[in-house]
Amino acid sequence: MTVRGRPIGTAEERIIRSFARFLSAGALLFGLLLAPSIVAQSRALAPWWTPLAVVLVFGPLLALWPASFAPDLRWVHRLGALAAGTYLLAGLGWLIALQDPLPPTRDVWLSTFPGLVTMAAALGWRPALSVAYLVVSACLAETLRHLSRTAPPGPWLPDAFNLVMFCSLFVLATITAVETGRTLDRAIVTAKRQSAATAAVAARDVERKRFDALIHDRVMSTLLGISRHGNTGQLSEQSGIALSELDRLRTSDVATEDLEIDAAVAMIRTALVDVDEDVAVDVEVRVASRTVPREAIRAVAAAAAEALRNSLRHADRPDRAVDRLVLVDADAEGLRVMVADNGRGFDPDRVPPYRLGIGVSIRARMAAVTGCTSEIRSTPDLGTQVTLRWAAA
Repeated sequence: MTVRGRPIGTAEERIIRSFARFLSAGALLFGLLLAPSIVAQSRALAPWWTPLAVVLVFGPLLALWPASFAPDLRWVHRLGALAAGTYLLAGLGWLIALQDPLPPTRDVWLSTFPGLVTMAAALGWRPALSVAYLVVSACLAETLRHLSRTAPPGPWLPDAFNLVMFCSLFVLATITAVETGRTLDRAIVTAKRQSAATAAVAARDVERKRFDALIHDRVMSTLLGISRHGNTGQLSEQSGIALSELDRLRTSDVATEDLEIDAAVAMIRTALVDVDEDVAVDVEVRVASRTVPREAIRAVAAAAAEALRNSLRHADRPDRAVDRLVLVDADAEGLRVMVADNGRGFDPDRVPPYRLGIGVSIRARMAAVTGCTSEIRSTPDLGTQVTLRWAAA
């Protein structure tokens, strides 16, 4: 799915991209705020260590911003894992590079990052691993604070516990957001499957009605004519047609065989009338002989019914009556169905991706069948036009 020509991906992907940009911006802000402390504390460390630590800590986090625009999210996952690893490496390097203790009023700048780094790792890790890493990184950060200052700030265990609890608020929020997006994606997939199953049932119901009408028109009318008028030449011909139709139903797979164009149009009309029995359907068939795959007709009929149903639900206006136009057009190139109204309309680019009416019942349903396409045009206050097409091979 796209919005204004841009791919938007799944809910999980959008959440991960948003968090990656947020974390990258947070790392930049932390760098600006901590710059004076980084410079001041570099005098107590080996000269080579501070530039290396800055690259190890800030590099992967800042790289999350461009990685969030890549089509493949593997780069975000890899950079999150890399940030987690380089932070631990920088913390252990601090203990090696420390030459002089820091004053009690100075806090270790490296101890600021456990929450931010764990949030980055949580974008690609399982929740349990992310929480475990938070405990390890927070304990390392608190160890740096206690070992690097001339006077420890307090008991190590309570301070480490407080740091874990404080950072866990942000880490658990990240985990929950990613899991929510994943759950929403699963719900959308389930809804699509259920929609497809419902459409298949509705299509079979439409076909059943058509077959019932065939039996009534051919068989019952023949028997009634014989009971009233006896056997005549016309009734003999009619009974022969009825027997041929019954034989076709017995020997063919009516669930998959192609439909003649007249039967296909009748199936679409039946689906529309089931939604609104008062709707006027304009039919124009400009081809003498044409067969249409039954699967395509099922998709077109179900999508057209959904378009008409949406119009009846959402297009009405309080200031004036809404006119609706339903057109079925068949020619040598294929079949076209248009459902249009001059009602309230909407902005297609502003439809949320989790709204399944258009995305699942019309676009996805048509896209799943070879040769079928859909086009939805709508403008607020001007109306909506849904065009469904099946193109002949």
